[in-house]
Amino acid sequence: MILTYSIVSSILLASGYIAFRFSTEGIERHRLNRILILLIYASALIIPLIILTGLSHSTPLNAGGVAIEIGNATVEMTGHENDHISLPTQLLKVIYLVYISGMTIMILYSVFGFLMLWYILRKGEKIEFETFSLILVDSMKISPFSLYNYIVMSRTDYEEGGDMILLHEYAHVKLYHWIDVAVSQAMVCLQWYNPAAWALREELKTIHEYQADEYVLNTGVERSQYQNLLIKRAVDARFHTLVNSLNHSNLKKRITMMYKKKTSLKRQLSALILIPAIAAGCAVTAIPSVAGVLESLSESSIASASASAVNGSAPATDKKIYTSVEVQPEFPGGMPALMRFLMNNIRYPEDSMKANEQGKVIVKFVVNKDGSVSDPEIVKGVSPSLDKESIRVVESMPQWTPGTINGQPVECYFTLPINFRLQDDSPKKDNKEGQ
Repeated sequence: MILTYSIVSSILLASGYIAFRFSTEGIERHRLNRILILLIYASALIIPLIILTGLSHSTPLNAGGVAIEIGNATVEMTGHENDHISLPTQLLKVIYLVYISGMTIMILYSVFGFLMLWYILRKGEKIEFETFSLILVDSMKISPFSLYNYIVMSRTDYEEGGDMILLHEYAHVKLYHWIDVAVSQAMVCLQWYNPAAWALREELKTIHEYQADEYVLNTGVERSQYQNLLIKRAVDARFHTLVNSLNHSNLKKRITMMYKKKTSLKRQLSALILIPAIAAGCAVTAIPSVAGVLESLSESSIASASASAVNGSAPATDKKIYTSVEVQPEFPGGMPALMRFLMNNIRYPEDSMKANEQGKVIVKFVVNKDGSVSDPEIVKGVSPSLDKESIRVVESMPQWTPGTINGQPVECYFTLPINFRLQDDSPKKDNKEGQ
């Protein structure tokens, strides 16, 4: 599920980033730009939850499934996992493991950075001010930076330009920039493969520097004097991405920005393009081929792949059970016959109807060499009663035509989603004519 969430989130984040670059290039309204980026992050974090919730409760893409009427209940057979566009199980395993590995590395990198910061904060000399704490360090040649309500700099920096540096870093503290950095770092961990996540983090930190520069100049500091300080500090080593560092962004862009006039309100309205951009990102996830892959990832495929990664691709038996074959096993008579079989045999449990239990049950079972069906198990359940009914109807199936490899029948897995859906029980009004 985390991979599917990350993919949907990355689509929305990329759409928002492209629109942001197009609409805000050259706009000298740093507060507005910061808000826009945070809105992009919020959209990329929240909207995927809505999309995936709707995906898991919606009728599958292969809408040609047969609806089975039982009283006021409907049981819908939705076909096997290859009815819509999906990825091979082995490829899914690789994708899933690569994604988890990358995310783990990024999380470990972030944790390591936090431990470095904690070490510096503990070992440096602490000077308490009314609204922040100053940490002076001796042995590290690093650019001044801020985190939470801590400002860190070397003793040399404090002696040579302490007042202006303190003003700059205090702006980061006052404007709570550390929260933005934490959110952007979390997004990079979630979407380490997405260039937009990395680029948007840099955009946000650059805006932080613009805001800090503006704060310093608004206090009355001479612009040329402050620019000389920035040029001098530009040679310092950049510190970890978890903090705002004095020499973080492109120095030329920062100095140029100091001479720009405030952007007009009319020009700022171009930022409204973010709304259709996010909507376009949502529309991409609704494209049948994309939605089919997402559904495959979020339900049967990833569940099967992750379980296989831990437990192996087959139960602990002497026989080999394949997850992929050259010729798929087939119910006698094909899919239409399988639908008719389910129509005639599935019974919506009475207790489930009373409890308004509905949703998609995914059953995985083995089609043996002789075509018999065995070892049904629930990959994704809804309730004990619906799960039990799904298992019962699978166990009652007749012999299938087995799957084959090189023309030889083999044991293989087959995944069958069944959607249990309760219909609206409101009475239908008969049309009366001739009145």
